Amino acid sequence: MDKAFFKQLDQQHLSADNRRHINTILDLLDDRYSEITASGNLSHYQDYAKLATLDVSPKAYEILSYDIKVLSDSSVLSFYKLKEKNSNTLSFRSNIWLKSDDNWQLIFHQGTPVISDED
Repeated sequence: MDKAFFKQLDQQHLSADNRRHINTILDLLDDRYSEITASGNLSHYQDYAKLATLDVSPKAYEILSYDIKVLSDSSVLSFYKLKEKNSNTLSFRSNIWLKSDDNWQLIFHQGTPVISDED
C-alpha cells in the first residue's frame, strides 16, 4: 500500500475545487460514510447527498505529519495534522479508506481541533 496514493486521496477530499462540486466529493465517499465533525456532531453520507456544495470559502490547507496504517487488504487508516493557513489553526484528521470494486472510498472521517501544537 502506497502512502503517497492515500495522501493524494486525502488531498482530493480537501480540495476547494472538489468541494464546490458535491458529486465529486460524493464519488469519494462510500454510501455508508460517517463523519464526526470538529464540533462533535455525527454526519452521514445522506446528509451530504442533500447538499449542492460543501464549504466554498477559500481555504489553503497544508497536510503535515502524514501517515497510514494498513488495516487489511481492503482498508487503510490515514491520519495527519492539517494546517489551515488562513486562520493558522491545526486539526488532527483520521480517515478510513475502504476498497470495493477496485475503487477506494472514504467510509469514516474525524477532524479534531488541536489546542496545543506539542508533538
